[in-house]
Amino acid sequence: MINMKHILYESIVHKLTLQYIGELIKGTEWEGKVFAAGGYVRDELMGIESKDLDLAVASPQGGVRFAEWVTKKLGIYRPESNPVIFPTFGTAKFNLRGVNYKGHDLSDVDIETVMTRKEQYKFGSRKPEVDYGTPEQDVMRRDLTINSLLKDLSTGEILDLTGKGLEDIKSGIIRTPIEPNIIFKEDPLRMLRAIRFTVKYDWKLPYHMIKALHANAYMLETISKERIQDELNKILLTQNPDKGIRLLQITGLLKYVAPELQDLVGMTQNKYHAWDAYKHTMYVLKATPPRLVTRLAGLFHDIGKSTAKKVIDNEIHFYQHEDVGADMVREILTRLKYPNEIIDSVMMAVKHHMRTKSFGKDAEKVSDKSLRKLQQDLGPHLEDTLDLIHADNISHGPEKDNWQHNLPGQVAKIKDRLKKLGDFTGKLNIPITGADVLRITGEKPGPIIGQLLDVLKDKFLENPDISNSEAEDLIKSEYEKIQGEKK
Repeated sequence: MINMKHILYESIVHKLTLQYIGELIKGTEWEGKVFAAGGYVRDELMGIESKDLDLAVASPQGGVRFAEWVTKKLGIYRPESNPVIFPTFGTAKFNLRGVNYKGHDLSDVDIETVMTRKEQYKFGSRKPEVDYGTPEQDVMRRDLTINSLLKDLSTGEILDLTGKGLEDIKSGIIRTPIEPNIIFKEDPLRMLRAIRFTVKYDWKLPYHMIKALHANAYMLETISKERIQDELNKILLTQNPDKGIRLLQITGLLKYVAPELQDLVGMTQNKYHAWDAYKHTMYVLKATPPRLVTRLAGLFHDIGKSTAKKVIDNEIHFYQHEDVGADMVREILTRLKYPNEIIDSVMMAVKHHMRTKSFGKDAEKVSDKSLRKLQQDLGPHLEDTLDLIHADNISHGPEKDNWQHNLPGQVAKIKDRLKKLGDFTGKLNIPITGADVLRITGEKPGPIIGQLLDVLKDKFLENPDISNSEAEDLIKSEYEKIQGEKK
């Protein structure tokens, strides 16, 4: 849960930190040379709370030198720890440990500093050759105009050295400080960032930007899968994830992120769907809650349809597409370097997203036993799967057209009944153990014992109040059947 009080306090502390540094540098060599940069300035102008606190210092090796100057001046310099130096890029990170300003403790604020710079990239590398540059040279190399603004800590003045940043924030436009082909070729990851900021703020992406994205899309092949994954996650967790994926598809970037989704575009579905598989997927994605697992599951829930599609007697079928899709999810997310925990969770949701289709419009056709089994089978993946099912249920077409799979109230009814049934997601508290089964049957450990325990587990899901004696009688009866079948 988001702690708004903490975020607001953090924002206040950040502002006070910048005021404090502004006062600290008055009358020194740093006055007029230290600027808040990028995301912090953008967010402050937009009235958004920002966690970014990056300072650009207009001096050769200014990032390192300034960090060392501040910490030494305040008596909090610690070799190798405050500041921490990153010599390759001339950056540093330090904190104001023990500093109190206007009644606020600034100890927990981490500040990153870098000299204003110019960069030269080599094809295929995100690591540029870096040299000192003027503030003007620095902002012209940044990814987007809205991230190119500076705030002079000595005066509080906002500097828009590209001449575009303030206007683009006002007009809601995403564009680059200079020719986008140059910006994207220097660092192709910026193409995904352009998409992300477009959907994050729901702003306009001009045609010349779309054209440049399309022309340079192939360069995403030079970017690590980990970095692509990170940007995809941020796009999916915005309020407009569907718009983000559509932009990736329109610009040709999707081919280098998740090409399998391209196969859903224009793919005709069966009578239960009003839209093609891709459009349906976009509606499902939009309807999922903003959690990474559910968003990924929404994006890939029908990915198996392109492989499972069959036409029989002029009717379209997607038999076992959920199983095919789960296998494809493992391939896609492994390729994108997702951790196994997320891969497993998304696979479970995709594999089971058809699980409740026969439960009825208001879950009136499903027994308590089946609901307990649903909990047991899905375990910790239950919530994500149910949220995916709900998104899928409401995304088949206009409800007024009576599409058979439109089940807007089903999952709510399921959740309500699950609350009344209790928690069956963990280990079942069945009345007797495997050791008891061994004692009752006289068998040695083996497949028969597991078979008998499965029968007991099934009975327990039907009736959790089964007694010990009833459980023992059931085991004896089932064991006699097994022995009879052997004869």
